[in-house]
Amino acid sequence: MNGLGTQLPAAFADLEPYAAWGHATETARNHYRIDRTQAEIEAFANAMLPRLDAICSYLDAYPLAALPADARRLYDMLLCVAEVSPSTEGYHAPRVPYGYDSRRFQAQEDFPLRPRF
Repeated sequence: MNGLGTQLPAAFADLEPYAAWGHATETARNHYRIDRTQAEIEAFANAMLPRLDAICSYLDAYPLAALPADARRLYDMLLCVAEVSPSTEGYHAPRVPYGYDSRRFQAQEDFPLRPRF
């Protein structure tokens, strides 16, 4: 927290109603998404999308490993935008229609996901 009883940096106070979308792992983000209604998913996406450039600019000021707690929450919310994009842009549902239950998928949370150069 930033000392004001909020979970996000002051510049992003308008996104505070969506702070619960900030989960630290892919698995938690996935589970949160599939437990929401499509209306909740779209409200989150509609709030976040216009702020993406500002969010990225703000987060770029910090090394990833040294993000303050409120910036970390904002970063986790940013990652959740990627989690919800198939729901908002593709299948228009919280879950994949006629797909498997994604709770069965076990993400390898410690995989670095970095290309080798």
